[in-house]
Amino acid sequence: MRCEQVRPLLPEMAEGVLREAGAAERHVASCPECAGELGQLRTVVLELAALRDEVVDPPPEFLERILARVPEDQRPRLLHRVASDERLHLAALSLGGAVVGATAIGLLWWRAARRAVGAAPAANGARLASSD
Repeated sequence: MRCEQVRPLLPEMAEGVLREAGAAERHVASCPECAGELGQLRTVVLELAALRDEVVDPPPEFLERILARVPEDQRPRLLHRVASDERLHLAALSLGGAVVGATAIGLLWWRAARRAVGAAPAANGARLASSD
């Protein structure tokens, strides 16, 4: 296999999906570029997984501000509704997934931009050297 064929498979490989070793794995084992990219993707996956463990506490006055907007006689009904509404749970999970996905895409774009910027000076230097 060639790098162009293996690169689309690297994100799946980085996630650690178990699969039988095949041509893609043999290529990664023999290609430093693909192995490096797979290593970077694995780092992104691990860092994104670590984000799930990080808990950010809201400011102490946040709950009071929210509750102040809800009439006191409606609070028990509203809290019960929020705690038992499966649609809200799914919406929260979807929003979390979207944030994680957007973060991963942003990191990959940032990495690609850095690689393109790093490659441009090297290419210009090679052109200048060949024109001498």
